[in-house]
Formats: sequence, structure tokens, C-alpha cells
Amino acid sequence: MDDYPEFIFVASQAQQFEWVKLNYPSLYERILAKVSAGKFIPVGGTWIEMDGNLPSGESFIRQFLVGQRFFKAEFGKYCTEFWLPDTFGYSGQLPQIMNKAGIENFLTQKLSWNLTNKFPHSTFMWKGIDGSSCVVHFPPADTYSSEATVHDAIKSQTNMKDLGRSNQSLLLYGHGDGGGGPTEDMLERLRRLKSVMNSPRVEPSTVDAFFDGIKERQEKRNLVSWVGELYLELHRGTYTTQAQTKLENRRGEVILHDVETLASIAAWQKNFCYPKAELLRVWKLLLLNQFHDVLPGSSIQQVYVDAAAYYDDIQSSALKMLHDVGAVLFGTVTDLSDAPGLVIVNTLAWERQEVVVLPRIAESRSTPLLPSPVRTQPTQDDKSILAAVSLPSLGFAKNTSLALGRKFEDANLTVDEEKSLFVLSNGILKAIIDKYGRLISCVLLSNNRDAVCSGCFCNQFVLFDDIPLYWDAWDVMEYHLEQERKFLEERLLRETKAHYALRSK
Repeated sequence: MDDYPEFIFVASQAQQFEWVKLNYPSLYERILAKVSAGKFIPVGGTWIEMDGNLPSGESFIRQFLVGQRFFKAEFGKYCTEFWLPDTFGYSGQLPQIMNKAGIENFLTQKLSWNLTNKFPHSTFMWKGIDGSSCVVHFPPADTYSSEATVHDAIKSQTNMKDLGRSNQSLLLYGHGDGGGGPTEDMLERLRRLKSVMNSPRVEPSTVDAFFDGIKERQEKRNLVSWVGELYLELHRGTYTTQAQTKLENRRGEVILHDVETLASIAAWQKNFCYPKAELLRVWKLLLLNQFHDVLPGSSIQQVYVDAAAYYDDIQSSALKMLHDVGAVLFGTVTDLSDAPGLVIVNTLAWERQEVVVLPRIAESRSTPLLPSPVRTQPTQDDKSILAAVSLPSLGFAKNTSLALGRKFEDANLTVDEEKSLFVLSNGILKAIIDKYGRLISCVLLSNNRDAVCSGCFCNQFVLFDDIPLYWDAWDVMEYHLEQERKFLEERLLRETKAHYALRSK
């Protein structure tokens, strides 16, 4: 930056800035000085560049909330652009969340990787599912790590799909996707590209200046609109790869929701000290693991070793907070009149009916656990009972006993040896399973309605060839659907664990 005063560098992800601040304080001071001088530009507004499909809506909100608060506290301003060039598609709820975070502009380029349908626009308006909108720019060089060559500059011009509506584009250069940044050779080429005959004019700028120019030239009113999800026609395997990581992410989202809900109630009603600092620390770990190569399953093995440790930290810390707030709201185990001190809580904002597992000892108690009798059924090992529990929004039932109502009828099993069928019935449902483990009928006895269409099967185990064109862990090609192999051999059924996700090559 000292040798090339025209050079402007942008960096996203508040998490990276925090790491530098904690581990390299002298370097961070230099970054702050360049930020003040307008040479080093923080962008993006989020904690990390997250996956655009798998996180919950609340997680998307937290990415912006935690990220924007960090940028404001450290650099004195919020980001005005969302920067996510390399994730595998974008949820239709993002424009609304961006707008609520004070962001009206969005830069990405990943949809240029589409295998089948090339995305038809470079600069356009994106409307979310609620009607919120933002200006989007896809750099027409189709990369976020160009080497600033003449070829890149010309492609930025010839591949611009909205000429006539917008006449400028951005060129992102530098060694990215692993770090390194721009080199002196790139900066020298850009100096020369300012005045090369038969080449588009290239000049240094900032992301803010680019989007402001669209507004100043009143191009925004001429831009076309894209409504709903921005779907990437590639990397579909990332919806299933590293399934344990995806499960732990959802478990983290759920338990943090429960902790925050109950802690808010306890702070309001019981003067409980809300664990703000610890919740923020744990949320940052969860947000970090939503990075667009961690959560989708496209990182190296060591990343998932680290991610597993973070998830363990999230669960153990959240469980401790949940125990602490539970003791304030409901009393400790020793405070309750009947051990083991069960409390059933509905942390959702609507009435909820679920089957819960209770210890068998609860059946002998007399103090009511629930406001009205519920239907129950013992488990097969007779150590627990299953109870169909209904609770209102944010409701709970305290004490240890169960007001027992009418039991479900015991499940009856009959076997039709001639047709090799197994028939299960409990007075509510009647299910028929064939010798291959397929559910061929499931009838609700009250109205004789069958949930399985005639000639169809549920619980059909199927294998597909998994031979993608490019990346094994990232892709499932559409042609795999033409190569299914059904499990119709009893030997295969006996040897296959039902809870395994099978992928063959």
C-alpha cells in the first residue's frame, strides 16, 4: 500500500479481524490505521462468509447481528454491502435479513458456475420472499481471484450481461481461496490497463463507490428483478456430505434457542443474570462452523476435527447454562417434592404436541406432572414410558409424576407366512411391512385412510452410483437418478444397517 498509493484492499469476515486483534495486536494497529486512511476496507457485514442454504433463519440473522456490531465497534461504521462470493446458492430470505441489517447491496459470483442454465444477469435487483430487495452484482470476469490481466479486463466487458442498463462492473483480483492477496505484478498491470488501446478502461475503486455509482446514474430503476432463491446448479452433494456436522449445527441452533428463551424469562421474572458474554462466545463458535466450506462438508479432514471440538464446547456450555436457568425457574432436583425432578417445557411460540420419554418411576407417582391426563405406552424394554404430551406456547409442567390417562392399546403383531407380510396394529394405526422391510400400507383406523398409495412403497432402500464429474464430496450429478438399484435381496437387508447413509462408487 505504501508503494502503490492507488491500491485499495478489501477484507470480509469479522471473525478474521478478531483473530488478528487477539493474536497479532501490532499488525491489527496497522490495519486500523489503513482503515482510517480508506486503504483497507472491511466489507461483508457478517461474522464469517457462511453457507447460504443450511443455517436457520435465526443463524442468518446472528451472522449479520454479530458481524455488524463488531464492524461498528472496531471501525466506527456498519458495512453497507453483503460480500459472499463463494457459497453454494443463496436462500430467498436473505434480502429481508440484509435490509434489516442496514445492507442494500450484495456481491457474489458463484452462480457463474452453473452447469446447465447460465445465469442471465450481471447487475440486477434481487427480491426476497417477502418483497425486500437489494442491488446485486456478479463480476462478469466470473472469478473472485483474477490475476488482473488484459484477458480479465476484456472478459469483464464482453461478458457483462446488462449493458444498456448498467455500464460498469467490478474486477476482483488477487490470490484468493487460500490467501495471498494481490501481487506487485498485478498492480503494475492494472496501472498499464488505465490507458490500453482497444481495452476497457480500468481504474481503482471501492465496492461502496461502485454501488453508489449505480444509484447516482439512476441505473437502479432500469435493472431487472430476480425473485426468490438464487439456486446454484452444482455442488448438490453438499446437502448430505458430513451429515454429522449438519446434525451438530442444528442441535446447536436448537439448544441456544432454548437457553435464550428460558434465560430471558428468568431474567424478567426471577432477576436472573442473563449470560450475555457466554452466549455470545458460544454463538461465535456456531457461526464459525457455518463457514461455507465447513457446514456444507467441503473442507479437509482436520477442519472437521476442530469443528467437532467446537460443537462439543457448544453443547456442554449450553447445557450448563440450561441447568443454571432451569434451577432458577423450576428449582433444583432437591427442591422438588418428588425426585427425580422432571420438568417438561415447550420453548416454542405455539402449542406443541410431542411424544416424550419418561422414566418408568413417573408412572407410580400421584402428583400431576401435566394439567390433564395423557395417553401412555411402555417401551419395549419396560424401563420407560412414552407419553403424548401437549403444552401451550412457552408452557411447562413441573413435578415428577404423570397423571395417567387411557393407555394406548398394546401393539399387536401378526404374520402372514404365505405372503411374507408383517401386520402391526395399536388401535390407531395399522401398518403392513413386507419381507424386504418395505412399508406397503399404513392405515389410520378411524377413517380407514391409507397413507401409502396402492402399488407404492415406503422405507424402500435404494443405492445410487455416486460418480460425479468433478468433486467427490461436493457433487451429486442429476444422472445418478437413472442408475438406482433397489434392495430386493434378503441378504443385503440383513447386512445393511438402516441408519447408515450409503454411497457407492
